Amino acid sequence: MVDLAGFIESRGAVAATWELHTVGMNKYSIRAAVASGAILRVRQGWYCNPWLEQDAQQAARVGGQLACASAAQHLGLWVPEWDGALHVSVDPDACQLREPTDHRRRLSSTEVHVHWTGADSGFSRVVVSPLTAVRQIAHCMPTDFLHVVAESALNRRAITPAEWDGVLASLPSRVRAALPSVSTASGSGIESIFVSRIRALGLVVEQQVMLPGVGIVDVVIGKHLVVELDGAQFHRDDARDRRRDAVCSTLGYRVLRFLANQVTREWPLVEAAVIAAVVRGDHLRA
Repeated sequence: MVDLAGFIESRGAVAATWELHTVGMNKYSIRAAVASGAILRVRQGWYCNPWLEQDAQQAARVGGQLACASAAQHLGLWVPEWDGALHVSVDPDACQLREPTDHRRRLSSTEVHVHWTGADSGFSRVVVSPLTAVRQIAHCMPTDFLHVVAESALNRRAITPAEWDGVLASLPSRVRAALPSVSTASGSGIESIFVSRIRALGLVVEQQVMLPGVGIVDVVIGKHLVVELDGAQFHRDDARDRRRDAVCSTLGYRVLRFLANQVTREWPLVEAAVIAAVVRGDHLRA
């Protein structure tokens, strides 16, 4: 008996009807597998395993692969908030595109952004490669967004520095000029955003700095202003954070601590707090 789930996975997470025929399945056995829940019909003539992620199912149902911001998120890269649109890459001559939640309806949703850039056949049938995702983001999303994803992709070795240089070379000069320099130093996407915006103010920033008795802190501005960036709305280890802050104080450091959503949604307040600390000279105190 054919390992149907394994076969579909081997085809890139979705398989066409004709491919199922090659392993001995006919229309009746395919229909029975769908009825039993062993496989799902994502669109006419295409099937997946029931555990395939919802975003990948939706892209396949539209008729393409997860692309751009949706692909970066699916691949586990750092992704800033965006409008939530599903980005899907399809062939330039694709037709019969469908709604992401209903393969019987033609695509009309404004919540789907179609990239007519062709299939990225060398990676997966349901998601483009990290490099292709970064390329699409470079031509689709704001520079802040590209900066965060590029740092993540480099940090996780999903793309190489040479590949990133190729992406940069494809961009208009005005976009390259507006794009902050990209490095692998950031420990999170929030840190990438914070550091790029603070450096734009002309401040000297070090990342992932080891302090004796404290450990690694996210950012040091100047010589003595520590900034910690908490990824969760409610930080889980408040006692540990308070102890770290106290030790920083004994070493002559002033500590500012921000939540991720403050950086993304309340930037003027974050920036004002940093500038006020700098004006007081907190970054220079020994």
